[in-house]
Amino acid sequence: MIKTLLTCTVLATASILSTTSCSSTVGLGGAGSSSFASTTIQNTTRARVDSAILQSFRQEGFSLINQTANGFNFQKWGGTSAQVVYGSWFSDGVAVEPQVQVVDIGGGNYTVLCDVYMREHNGNELLDANYKLLASGKLAYHNLLKKIKKQAEGK
Repeated sequence: MIKTLLTCTVLATASILSTTSCSSTVGLGGAGSSSFASTTIQNTTRARVDSAILQSFRQEGFSLINQTANGFNFQKWGGTSAQVVYGSWFSDGVAVEPQVQVVDIGGGNYTVLCDVYMREHNGNELLDANYKLLASGKLAYHNLLKKIKKQAEGK
């Protein structure tokens, strides 16, 4: 019985890991910087860049949780697979939390940097576990930033 349960758990975890590394889904899974994904947007305004970021992330199901002068923090609650991979028995849930930074490089040009975290929420911010994604889903975020670039540049 225990051996069967252990085998099922291992198989389920392997299945979840293989599906969460798929890059076609933003929120579960760049070039040129140390950020998870990045892009450079040219010949536009900061207002257009900000608008494109907000609209694109909202279309992908993210909620804005914080906005600063230099960036945005978004959140989307994960499902069962996110809970199994990044959560624990005691968590209130696991959320995907991209942090987007906008850097003005002059002349109407901006670099948009995006780092993505899986955050296990435990009801106490000090106890929340935080996992920075390094590879899983990178293509999806790169494609999202390409969409933001295209929209901000008016193409």
